[in-house]
Amino acid sequence: MKIKYSVVLAFVFLGYVQLNAQTVIQGTGPSGNSVGDINFGAKAGLNMATWMGKDLDGVSAKPGAYFGGIAEIPAFIDDFYFQPELLVSFVGADLGPVNANLTYLTLPMMAKYHIMDEVAVEFGPQVGFLLSDNWEEDLQGQDTKKMDLGLNIGGGYRLNENLYFQLRFSVGVGKVLDVSKVHNGVLSVGACYFL
Repeated sequence: MKIKYSVVLAFVFLGYVQLNAQTVIQGTGPSGNSVGDINFGAKAGLNMATWMGKDLDGVSAKPGAYFGGIAEIPAFIDDFYFQPELLVSFVGADLGPVNANLTYLTLPMMAKYHIMDEVAVEFGPQVGFLLSDNWEEDLQGQDTKKMDLGLNIGGGYRLNENLYFQLRFSVGVGKVLDVSKVHNGVLSVGACYFL
Protein backbone atom coordinates (compact mmCIF):
# COMPACT_ATOMS: atom_id res chain seq x y z
CA MET A 1 0.00 0.00 0.00
CA LYS A 2 2.84 2.40 0.84
CA ILE A 3 4.48 1.81 -2.54
CA LYS A 4 1.23 2.48 -4.45
CA TYR A 5 0.70 5.70 -2.49
CA SER A 6 4.27 6.84 -3.16
CA VAL A 7 4.11 6.06 -6.88
CA VAL A 8 0.84 7.99 -7.16
CA LEU A 9 2.43 10.90 -5.25
CA ALA A 10 5.43 10.88 -7.59
CA PHE A 11 3.20 10.92 -10.68
CA VAL A 12 1.10 13.77 -9.26
CA PHE A 13 4.29 15.76 -8.59
CA LEU A 14 5.62 15.11 -12.11
CA GLY A 15 2.22 16.01 -13.61
CA TYR A 16 2.24 19.26 -11.65
CA VAL A 17 5.76 19.94 -12.90
CA GLN A 18 4.65 19.32 -16.50
CA LEU A 19 1.65 21.66 -16.22
CA ASN A 20 3.65 24.47 -14.63
CA ALA A 21 6.57 24.13 -17.00
CA GLN A 22 4.42 25.46 -19.84
CA THR A 23 4.03 28.82 -18.10
CA VAL A 24 7.67 29.19 -17.06
CA ILE A 25 10.20 31.13 -19.13
CA GLN A 26 12.56 28.58 -20.65
CA GLY A 27 16.32 28.42 -20.11
CA THR A 28 18.14 27.09 -17.09
CA GLY A 29 21.15 28.16 -15.13
CA PRO A 30 22.93 31.46 -15.06
CA SER A 31 23.12 31.87 -18.83
CA GLY A 32 19.35 31.72 -19.36
CA ASN A 33 17.78 32.76 -16.08
CA SER A 34 16.78 36.06 -14.62
CA VAL A 35 15.56 36.36 -11.06
CA GLY A 36 12.07 34.88 -10.86
CA ASP A 37 12.46 32.16 -13.50
CA ILE A 38 11.68 28.75 -12.03
CA ASN A 39 12.63 25.67 -14.02
CA PHE A 40 11.20 22.18 -13.63
CA GLY A 41 12.49 18.89 -14.90
CA ALA A 42 12.97 15.19 -14.45
CA LYS A 43 16.08 13.36 -13.30
CA ALA A 44 17.33 9.79 -13.20
CA GLY A 45 20.58 7.96 -12.63
CA LEU A 46 22.55 5.22 -10.95
CA ASN A 47 23.44 4.67 -7.28
CA MET A 48 26.34 2.82 -5.70
CA ALA A 49 25.09 2.30 -2.15
CA THR A 50 26.50 0.71 0.99
CA TRP A 51 26.15 0.75 4.77
CA MET A 52 28.75 2.55 6.84
CA GLY A 53 29.60 1.98 10.49
CA LYS A 54 32.29 0.87 12.92
CA ASP A 55 31.16 -2.71 13.51
CA LEU A 56 30.60 -3.82 9.90
CA ASP A 57 32.47 -6.72 8.33
CA GLY A 58 32.07 -8.05 4.81
CA VAL A 59 29.81 -5.22 3.65
CA SER A 60 30.34 -3.77 0.20
CA ALA A 61 28.55 -1.50 -2.26
CA LYS A 62 25.66 -2.61 -4.44
CA PRO A 63 24.23 -0.92 -7.54
CA GLY A 64 20.86 0.79 -7.55
CA ALA A 65 19.03 3.61 -9.31
CA TYR A 66 16.89 6.68 -8.73
CA PHE A 67 14.29 8.73 -10.63
CA GLY A 68 12.04 11.67 -9.94
CA GLY A 69 11.48 15.40 -10.36
CA ILE A 70 13.57 18.51 -9.79
CA ALA A 71 12.98 22.26 -9.56
CA GLU A 72 15.51 25.08 -9.90
CA ILE A 73 14.59 28.32 -8.13
CA PRO A 74 16.87 31.37 -8.39
CA ALA A 75 17.87 32.93 -5.08
CA PHE A 76 18.21 36.66 -4.54
CA ILE A 77 21.99 36.45 -5.01
CA ASP A 78 23.51 35.97 -8.46
CA ASP A 79 24.52 32.39 -9.33
CA PHE A 80 22.78 30.89 -6.25
CA TYR A 81 19.80 28.56 -6.64
CA PHE A 82 17.50 26.57 -4.38
CA GLN A 83 17.00 23.07 -5.83
CA PRO A 84 14.30 20.88 -4.22
CA GLU A 85 13.93 17.34 -5.58
CA LEU A 86 11.51 14.45 -5.10
CA LEU A 87 13.09 11.06 -5.85
CA VAL A 88 12.42 7.36 -5.55
CA SER A 89 15.81 5.88 -4.66
CA PHE A 90 16.89 2.21 -4.56
CA VAL A 91 19.78 1.72 -2.11
CA GLY A 92 21.06 -0.84 0.42
CA ALA A 93 24.21 -2.90 0.78
CA ASP A 94 25.85 -6.15 -0.29
CA LEU A 95 26.09 -8.14 2.96
CA GLY A 96 27.90 -11.15 1.50
CA PRO A 97 25.45 -14.02 1.09
CA VAL A 98 22.49 -11.62 0.70
CA ASN A 99 21.74 -8.05 -0.31
CA ALA A 100 19.85 -5.53 1.80
CA ASN A 101 17.48 -3.74 -0.60
CA LEU A 102 15.86 -0.51 0.60
CA THR A 103 13.57 1.80 -1.35
CA TYR A 104 13.14 5.39 -0.15
CA LEU A 105 11.07 8.36 -1.22
CA THR A 106 13.67 11.13 -0.70
CA LEU A 107 13.35 14.88 -0.60
CA PRO A 108 16.77 16.55 -1.09
CA MET A 109 16.75 20.31 -0.42
CA MET A 110 19.88 21.48 -2.21
CA ALA A 111 21.60 24.85 -2.40
CA LYS A 112 23.42 25.26 -5.71
CA TYR A 113 26.12 27.76 -6.63
CA HIS A 114 27.40 28.18 -10.18
CA ILE A 115 31.17 28.61 -10.16
CA MET A 116 30.95 29.11 -13.94
CA ASP A 117 27.97 29.11 -16.31
CA GLU A 118 28.41 25.38 -16.91
CA VAL A 119 29.78 24.15 -13.55
CA ALA A 120 27.97 24.16 -10.20
CA VAL A 121 28.53 22.86 -6.67
CA GLU A 122 25.65 21.58 -4.55
CA PHE A 123 25.13 21.02 -0.84
CA GLY A 124 22.11 20.29 1.31
CA PRO A 125 20.13 17.99 3.60
CA GLN A 126 17.62 15.35 2.63
CA VAL A 127 14.91 13.36 4.32
CA GLY A 128 13.96 9.88 3.15
CA PHE A 129 10.87 7.82 3.90
CA LEU A 130 11.21 4.04 3.67
CA LEU A 131 8.80 2.60 1.10
CA SER A 132 9.94 -1.02 1.15
CA ASP A 133 12.76 -3.36 2.17
CA ASN A 134 13.66 -7.03 2.12
CA TRP A 135 14.91 -7.01 5.72
CA GLU A 136 13.46 -9.83 7.83
CA GLU A 137 13.01 -8.43 11.35
CA ASP A 138 12.31 -11.86 12.86
CA LEU A 139 15.58 -13.29 11.49
CA GLN A 140 17.80 -10.27 12.14
CA GLY A 141 16.49 -9.25 15.57
CA GLN A 142 15.96 -5.60 14.62
CA ASP A 143 13.90 -3.63 12.15
CA THR A 144 14.74 -0.91 9.64
CA LYS A 145 13.97 2.70 10.54
CA LYS A 146 11.08 4.26 8.64
CA MET A 147 12.85 7.60 8.14
CA ASP A 148 16.41 8.44 7.07
CA LEU A 149 18.14 11.81 7.33
CA GLY A 150 21.20 12.61 5.25
CA LEU A 151 23.58 15.26 3.96
CA ASN A 152 24.46 15.63 0.28
CA ILE A 153 27.45 17.17 -1.42
CA GLY A 154 28.16 17.17 -5.13
CA GLY A 155 28.24 19.12 -8.30
CA GLY A 156 27.03 19.30 -11.82
CA TYR A 157 27.83 20.23 -15.40
CA ARG A 158 25.31 21.98 -17.64
CA LEU A 159 25.68 20.79 -21.23
CA ASN A 160 22.96 23.09 -22.63
CA GLU A 161 19.71 24.79 -21.56
CA ASN A 162 17.96 21.47 -20.99
CA LEU A 163 20.58 18.89 -19.98
CA TYR A 164 22.42 18.94 -16.65
CA PHE A 165 24.66 16.12 -15.35
CA GLN A 166 25.16 15.49 -11.62
CA LEU A 167 27.58 13.66 -9.33
CA ARG A 168 26.61 13.48 -5.66
CA PHE A 169 27.61 11.75 -2.42
CA SER A 170 25.01 11.29 0.30
CA VAL A 171 25.84 10.19 3.83
CA GLY A 172 23.14 9.22 6.30
CA VAL A 173 23.16 10.96 9.67
CA GLY A 174 20.39 8.73 11.02
CA LYS A 175 20.59 4.99 11.70
CA VAL A 176 19.26 2.52 9.12
CA LEU A 177 18.48 -0.14 11.76
CA ASP A 178 16.84 0.10 15.19
CA VAL A 179 19.85 -1.18 17.15
CA SER A 180 23.02 -1.26 15.03
CA LYS A 181 24.80 2.02 14.32
CA VAL A 182 24.63 1.63 10.54
CA HIS A 183 24.26 4.56 8.12
CA ASN A 184 23.51 4.77 4.41
CA GLY A 185 26.26 5.93 2.07
CA VAL A 186 25.34 6.55 -1.57
CA LEU A 187 27.36 7.76 -4.57
CA SER A 188 25.01 8.88 -7.36
CA VAL A 189 25.60 9.84 -10.95
CA GLY A 190 22.84 10.92 -13.29
CA ALA A 191 21.26 13.51 -15.51
CA CYS A 192 18.48 16.08 -15.28
CA TYR A 193 16.35 17.20 -18.19
CA PHE A 194 14.77 20.63 -17.70
CA LEU A 195 11.57 21.30 -19.63
